[in-house]
Amino acid sequence: MAICNALINGLDKSCSNNAGGVNKIYITDFENVASFTTGAATSPLIGDWISTITMAASAVFYEIKTNKNVCNFTEDAAIDMTNGTTFFNQVVNIILSRRETTKRDFIEKLTAGQKQLCLIVLDSNGNYWYFGQVEGAYVTAISGGSGTGKSDANGYTITLTAMEADQAYQVDPTIVAGLL
Repeated sequence: MAICNALINGLDKSCSNNAGGVNKIYITDFENVASFTTGAATSPLIGDWISTITMAASAVFYEIKTNKNVCNFTEDAAIDMTNGTTFFNQVVNIILSRRETTKRDFIEKLTAGQKQLCLIVLDSNGNYWYFGQVEGAYVTAISGGSGTGKSDANGYTITLTAMEADQAYQVDPTIVAGLL
């Protein structure tokens, strides 16, 4: 008999499915986030979470709508033993299908002045993650085009990168609706 959520070697072993991918992406200017609190969550949340996010007056996170199974994020540790430094490269890739003026204009606003941003990403397991928590995230690459064949992608790929001292924190899902 399998025991779900049993501690195995100090880590919680989940019996839930583990799906890859991103379902939703929310974005705002870094300056729009007035403050946030992290703390130990209580059941059913376990560990340190972002439990509150306070926004500046009339500021909100905006949803970036994308097709299914096209966006992703990665988080890799950059550890330099010689210099004694450790930080986490947080990279969110947003794929916008179909090149058109509204998306071009959105990209222009997103990149104006190398804007400092914050993102909340909903993964396919129902977990919300916060990127750009302390130093913000920046657009570091944009690519795209028409493709060659009829079945090729026509659109944009936007890469946002944050470099943070800590890994991305999960966001309490009960606060997300109030941020939109």
